[in-house]
Amino acid sequence: MSPSREIAAALDENTRAYILPCAVTSEGAGYRFTLHLTALDSVGVGLDSLEFQATDRTEWSSEELNAWGTRLADRVTYLLEPLKVLEIDAGGGEVQLRSQAPTPRNDRRSYYEVRLFRSGLLRLERIAFDEATRRRERAACHLTREVLERLANDIVASSK
Repeated sequence: MSPSREIAAALDENTRAYILPCAVTSEGAGYRFTLHLTALDSVGVGLDSLEFQATDRTEWSSEELNAWGTRLADRVTYLLEPLKVLEIDAGGGEVQLRSQAPTPRNDRRSYYEVRLFRSGLLRLERIAFDEATRRRERAACHLTREVLERLANDIVASSK
């Protein structure tokens, strides 16, 4: 079964069963997704974060992480703001992607932040930067089910 179908099945199964917030996990050959849900209905989801773990290898080199980040940014062009590789920490084994241009609303700028770790973990979050307090905080990430399914397929494909 494709990653999108596995996630769709997990969400369909749990739309009425879970008390939010909660985590929903979906596994496939060589990977595991964990969705930290804040909202769930027949149209879409609210996520605190999305985690993808490549389970078919234990450690990624800095070059492999950088290539993964580039492939991911090239594939995932349909979110509110396109992603770009922002920072490569070769010594720490981490690559960071962010939205090319954050979305301003009121006194906040919101953007996607994706971190790729040496262990094969990807974590996607939505961050809001408050201009008044000069602080960042995690914000809800709202996606339709179709976008979430496409994102799951693209994350898996980009990790290969």
